[in-house]
Amino acid sequence: MKSNKISILYCGDDSLRQSARYLYGVLKHLGYSLDYVPSRRSLTGRQLHKHYDAVILSDYPAARISPTAQKRILQLTAKGTGLLMIGGWGSFHGYDGNYDCSRLAEVLPVRCLSRDDRVNCSQGGVILPKRDWDLKYRSLKLKKGPLIGGYNKVVRKPGSKILLTVQNLKVNLPRLSLAVKEYPLLVTGRFGNGYTACYMSDLAPHWSGGIVDWGQQKIRINNAAGHFMEVGRNYIGFIQLLMTLVLPGDRTPK
Repeated sequence: MKSNKISILYCGDDSLRQSARYLYGVLKHLGYSLDYVPSRRSLTGRQLHKHYDAVILSDYPAARISPTAQKRILQLTAKGTGLLMIGGWGSFHGYDGNYDCSRLAEVLPVRCLSRDDRVNCSQGGVILPKRDWDLKYRSLKLKKGPLIGGYNKVVRKPGSKILLTVQNLKVNLPRLSLAVKEYPLLVTGRFGNGYTACYMSDLAPHWSGGIVDWGQQKIRINNAAGHFMEVGRNYIGFIQLLMTLVLPGDRTPK
């Protein structure tokens, strides 16, 4: 379990009664200290004067982040605060994310497109590990991994590292095949002294696909609404991995 001294600011995913309950519930289960900003509320510079070890932006449009807050996030990341962006309609360019037009485009390890970048995988997207994943994170085996339901298209920036890619599954029974093109799915980088990571799919339905149930062992966790939900053990492990990629110190999952 992670120490509750690690403080995280989590913004987006509608509200704690909606999509945010998945990530919020797992982060609480892992022992992190959390402040949460729902999608309908703006993030101001005043809210970022508290110390945070990491900031998570997930389905949280750039327009919700004041210019002062955007400047503050760049400053904090450069000084060592981790930054994680998770995909969705309000992330990257998305439907209304528009991070390509924001100052925060500078801090991300990927380049956002200047047009709608959403890809919905009606037949599923296959997660493919790259060499660094197999060397460092093989405990989360992807040979029997879940399919995802969608992602944002981005371009890797020079100097950043791709850990996972995604290819669309093509089903034409009795044949199964993969689309020719593959796209970055999990990319890590640095901005000053801070570690950054982008996961281009979502951690809540519908884009999450089967990742919520990933793992044979099912774990009951308490979500933010005071109810229990059941998720796969590897889903929890994957979220823990995402956090270790952006937190200072030891970034290897336990």
